[in-house]
Amino acid sequence: MNKEILREKYLNIRKNINKKNKIKYDNDIFNKVINLKEYKESKLVLVYASLKYEVDTFNIINYSLNTNKKVAVPKCEGNDIIFYEIKNLKGLEEGSFGILEPKANKPITDFNDSICIIPGVAFDKQNNRIGYGKGFYDRFLKNYKGTKIGLTYKECVCDKIDSDINDIKMDKVIFNGGKL
Repeated sequence: MNKEILREKYLNIRKNINKKNKIKYDNDIFNKVINLKEYKESKLVLVYASLKYEVDTFNIINYSLNTNKKVAVPKCEGNDIIFYEIKNLKGLEEGSFGILEPKANKPITDFNDSICIIPGVAFDKQNNRIGYGKGFYDRFLKNYKGTKIGLTYKECVCDKIDSDINDIKMDKVIFNGGKL
């Protein structure tokens, strides 16, 4: 099925998850992430600042900061995302597309001992991802050597997404009730 059609379908599904379930799902996903071996062994967590209908990442950000991990959040610059370290949530401001981004400082260039937590509209059972269609993460992940972890809700896991040469698979996909 066409990615645009799938994107629209799963954006609508995600928007219709009721608030009470979303909170429960987000907590389940948070606990799965912080208990991953890759998370525990990482020193640097690359993580997006979530939007209203995405899997909430603010608990992951705060937990990571409180357990002395370095945290970096992406900022859209031209056609790319660049990760910048933040020390707390006050280090974020509204940027491109209404997304919270780090206030500019020195970009992260050393990704050793890191994991990257990645948003997606939908994921399939082979760890393929549909993002928002701009290719920001795929361009970044092309050269990223750390563990790639997608976050989603079980309602947004489908059987198959047709991927192309520029699409980067996740190493793991975490969702409420399970992981791939």
